[in-house]
Amino acid sequence: MRKRLGLLLMRMLISVNLLFGAILLKFAGVPDSVALFTQMSQSLDSLVPETVLRLASGGFEVVVALLLLFPTKARLGAWLTVVWMTVVILSHIFVLGYGWFFVDAVMLMAVALVYLSLTRRKSHVHDTSGQVIGLHRPSPPNPA
Repeated sequence: MRKRLGLLLMRMLISVNLLFGAILLKFAGVPDSVALFTQMSQSLDSLVPETVLRLASGGFEVVVALLLLFPTKARLGAWLTVVWMTVVILSHIFVLGYGWFFVDAVMLMAVALVYLSLTRRKSHVHDTSGQVIGLHRPSPPNPA
């Protein structure tokens, strides 16, 4: 019961953080957010306008946050969070510099990785002594 509650809290923490960033920062056009995405757009030689980058990333974050709310889709949401935070962290390292948004991205990635490690499926088959004797593979369907 405690593990389920902990996993739920992790999912909620990531989801609320992503929704906060998307709705209150990106969609609302907060000046700090606009400045970061303007800097990103300029680093891409303005091939992608700031508005498109900001709103597209916000839309992606809303989708990921919603996936995290459904237990059957939460692992997918956590994996997408890890991928997205990798992009965000690299953007901060190479273009934007370090600040609160960088720290937030690192923390979100850490929580998502902990969630994934706690929910990974065991795939090893053990004999009675505890030795791994092979990987569990589902049986192929019987042709009828």
